[in-house]
Amino acid sequence: MLAPTVLPVPHHYRTNPATGLVRRHPVLSFVLLACLFGWAPWILAFFGIGSNPGNFPLGPLPAALIVTACQGRAELREWGGRLRNWRAAPKWYLLAVLAPAAVHVLNVLVNHLLGAPLPTGEQLAGWPGALATIPVLVVLIGIGEEAGWMAFAAPILLRRHGLVVAWLLASAMRILWHLPLMLNGDLPWVLGVVGNAAFTMVMLQVFVASGGRWQLVAVWHASLNAVGSGFFFTMVTEADNARLGILLAAAYTVIATLTYAVRRR
Repeated sequence: MLAPTVLPVPHHYRTNPATGLVRRHPVLSFVLLACLFGWAPWILAFFGIGSNPGNFPLGPLPAALIVTACQGRAELREWGGRLRNWRAAPKWYLLAVLAPAAVHVLNVLVNHLLGAPLPTGEQLAGWPGALATIPVLVVLIGIGEEAGWMAFAAPILLRRHGLVVAWLLASAMRILWHLPLMLNGDLPWVLGVVGNAAFTMVMLQVFVASGGRWQLVAVWHASLNAVGSGFFFTMVTEADNARLGILLAAAYTVIATLTYAVRRR
């Protein structure tokens, strides 16, 4: 009696169960992996490995790479091409560098009206150092985070939902990713929740208005941190520092609201 012939299963039907799950739920898979990689220093510290942990800023990048690779070669080439494309009009890059700096300067002045001391000449003399950190932060924070949040997740969310729903989901991702910093007291809750939500709305609108140029968000994010936490926030302490964080969250909330209202009209 002849044994039945077993035909080989075509390659495109042989899918690893984990890969299939990632394909069906790319955004959720990305968020889980981004948190796993981003929270790795905290997880290691919990087991006694390392000290003074913080979020790993490059975490969203490998998460987006893994999820995109599971989608197929075409999606991987598209995402890779998006990462390599840094072409944009100079006015957009000027906006990405100067706008966050202008917001910080305005907040410092408002903070002074509320009782905080103005920066001294000696403190302000360190501004070249702050600008010098922007290229480094473009790599660590700009590319490390925004290659995931903006270059990967934002196009999917905007394609599937409207701006408001995409903003709600994108904000939840950022806030969740920053959760260990808030629980540890390294990031104030107002700045971590309200600030991240407002910043996400502003960045989504920059992303849409510029035709999907995620790299502008990367530069904006780097400039925001270099001029803020790396410069002006170091000049005040205690209540004045906390108030400056609240003012930053409030400023981005106002900007997000105004730009959304203008866009609706």
